[in-house]
Parts: sequence; C-alpha cells; structure tokens
Amino acid sequence: MPPFFANSPDKSIGRTFRAIFRLPLDRIGKKTAKRKPSRTYRNPVFLALEWKKMLESGDYASQTELARYLGISRARVNQMLRLMKLPPKIQESVIRMGDPLPSRKITEHRLRTLLSSTQVE
Repeated sequence: MPPFFANSPDKSIGRTFRAIFRLPLDRIGKKTAKRKPSRTYRNPVFLALEWKKMLESGDYASQTELARYLGISRARVNQMLRLMKLPPKIQESVIRMGDPLPSRKITEHRLRTLLSSTQVE
C-alpha cells in the first residue's frame, strides 16, 4: 500500500471505481403507464338463465351438484335461481342491459330486494 494511504481513515480510497450504464434512448424520460385491464361484471339474470339451463339439460342432477361444479355454495345457487321468479318486465329490462356489464349497475342482491318487495304486495 502506498505510504499516503496508510493513515487514511477510509482505506478504500484507492480502490474506488466508476461504472457507466447506457440505457436505450426510447426508455429515458418516459414513464410506462401500467394499464389495468377493464373489469367486467356478469349480468345476474344471464347467470341465472345459464344455471337454469344447466340444470334443465340434465348435466347436473341438483343444485348441490351444480354448486360443487361452480365452486360455490348451494345457497348461492338457490339465490341466483330465485331471480327467475322476478316479474317478466323486470327480467326483460335487466336483460336489455347486456352481458357483461362494465360496472356493477345491477347486482343480484339488489334484484333480490325487488323479489321480496314484489312478493309482499
């Protein structure tokens, strides 16, 4: 070691180095915006119609079998299938909204509240 580094508090002074990294010009100064894929939501009446057809076709013998296939509870299948008891006018207006929906404009829970109010009257 040279004598002028012997008393240096930082003995790595003579061992420093310099690194230069070159980045592609198209990446410098540009932020890449991460875009989330647009989320879609299934129309509950369409789902209920699909599940009803699956049961009627004989692919699944019961709501329990269908629930096992879908990975949800039997009660959830029952709640969705009860939407078929909504008045036809309400079903038609929800179907006209299309499938899939861009936002949760209408949910199964909201439709179930309509179902309970129509049965009370």
